[in-house]
Amino acid sequence: MKPEELHSTEYFYNKGKLLRVVLIMLAVVALCIWIGYNPPEHRDPRVVWLFGLLGAGFFGLLTLLLSSKLLSRGPGLAISTAGIRLPTFPDQIVPWSAIRRFERVWSKRSDFIVLHLDPAAAKTLIRRGLAPILPEWLVGSPLKVNIPLHILHGQPSSIFDQFSELAAEAKEVKRLESLDAQLAPQEEDEPQAPAPVLNEARYPVFTYALLAILIAAYAGELAFGVEPTEAGSPTIRTLWLLGGTFRHNIVGNGEWWRLFTAPFMHASIIHLALNCFALLVAGRLFERLIGWRWFAAIFFVSALGGSIASVWLNDAGTVGVGASGGIVGLFAAVIAASFRFRSTPIASTLQAGAAQILVPSLLPIFSSTRDGQTIDYAGHFGGALTGAALSLLLLTFWPRARPTPRYDSVAIAVSAVFVIIATGALWPIINARQLYLNDPMANYFGGRYQQLIAALDIEANQNGTTAPYARIWRYFAQMRVGDPKALDELRAAAGKSDRAAWPYPVYQLFLGELKPEDLALKAADSNQICESIFYSGEWYLFSGAAEEARRRFQAALLSCPATFIEYEAAGYELAKLEVK
Repeated sequence: MKPEELHSTEYFYNKGKLLRVVLIMLAVVALCIWIGYNPPEHRDPRVVWLFGLLGAGFFGLLTLLLSSKLLSRGPGLAISTAGIRLPTFPDQIVPWSAIRRFERVWSKRSDFIVLHLDPAAAKTLIRRGLAPILPEWLVGSPLKVNIPLHILHGQPSSIFDQFSELAAEAKEVKRLESLDAQLAPQEEDEPQAPAPVLNEARYPVFTYALLAILIAAYAGELAFGVEPTEAGSPTIRTLWLLGGTFRHNIVGNGEWWRLFTAPFMHASIIHLALNCFALLVAGRLFERLIGWRWFAAIFFVSALGGSIASVWLNDAGTVGVGASGGIVGLFAAVIAASFRFRSTPIASTLQAGAAQILVPSLLPIFSSTRDGQTIDYAGHFGGALTGAALSLLLLTFWPRARPTPRYDSVAIAVSAVFVIIATGALWPIINARQLYLNDPMANYFGGRYQQLIAALDIEANQNGTTAPYARIWRYFAQMRVGDPKALDELRAAAGKSDRAAWPYPVYQLFLGELKPEDLALKAADSNQICESIFYSGEWYLFSGAAEEARRRFQAALLSCPATFIEYEAAGYELAKLEVK
């Protein structure tokens, strides 16, 4: 203690609390590294390693920052009649006369004393570490200092009361020493950002409008799906046809508009509900803080960044949907924007609330949900990076005197372009859906068996080269709907076929004249072999032998050309068996 520091009280860091937090952070770092070396099945190891490395780096940095306090031998706060000592300013005393004013800011998980320093006195104080070279929006104004009471030993209220008493005593001493000091002109405080306010309308109008759009879009998926729903959710084929991201379509066919439509779609009611809840949380604070224009722009740009990352990093066969990229981008933007209001009550609320949703969204802990759908961490990460980058850019062009960012017209233009492209994409989506529905076999995959029977009647009566196959598939559709005349009509159809040509042996299989192993012997080339494998699978499926049918369908996928209807049908049957 220095001679001038009389009646000094020192408060050391609560090492137990800090140690628990550091251990949790180290566990998260270890988990990220472990996931990088042990990626979940069916995930790209490079993507998982990228996420693991970034997660380990982020939480490792937090661990280092906390470890400096954990290993510190000095007090976290020393209060004396001469002033205060803080680790922020090593070997220096901040005199009471240097403190223009102070206030206590606390929330559920944090408790700070915020000091507002005199500009002249602040210039004499030297910060340690990287603080002098980091931007002000990250480390805070040099005229503001935070004292974290929640990580010190002692009751925060008692520490604050003692702080207030000594500050009041120092102020009284100064008044007695110079009665004229109160009349002296005061230097103006440093330029302050205006206190954060919930501006614009009373309600986050854009958030509510976007929620309505997302719900309406999901209702559209259910109403206009091309296949029956599975457990109340649209199928992968429906999501793909209605605008989900798919690398081959985007890169190979130039359907880049899918990057703009996928964020409005969702794979299940749970997926939709979780995203709507997260969006509501973000909107109730962030939209009313920065205004609906930039809130909308950040969402749409983040959603685009999430779509691009999903297509780029995920497996080529992944169909991606969901507003998660845009929503995660909003929460990343919340954390970035909170530095503008550093040391205000709303800053800690923004950071804590955003971190609770943002951190789980970026750590690839779960490889899939209960219904087997994968969690698109690539889309989350892309949205978070985009949202944070855009928010930091806004801080650069956000005057301290304005309550909201500038360039509202730019924000509106960005949002308008996104919405126009997504709306314009309805035309190719409608056309693709209609073309699919006009294909007779699409009725089979879509479970519309009566429509298929009617369509195949026409094709079978034309007696073309495909007529024998049309009659076989008509039989399958009749069996699906339990038509008692199915077998008799198949027998009649067999009488119209050439007994010496393929696929007459397929008729014999379902009429009980051949066994599955005999059907393969009738095949004359590789194409007929693939067909024999598939139709044997259908025979086993109708016979109730699901496991044997599964094996045959898997073999058909390996042996049939991708252009064959049997190839596509094998994939469809396997998907149905997986659901069961």
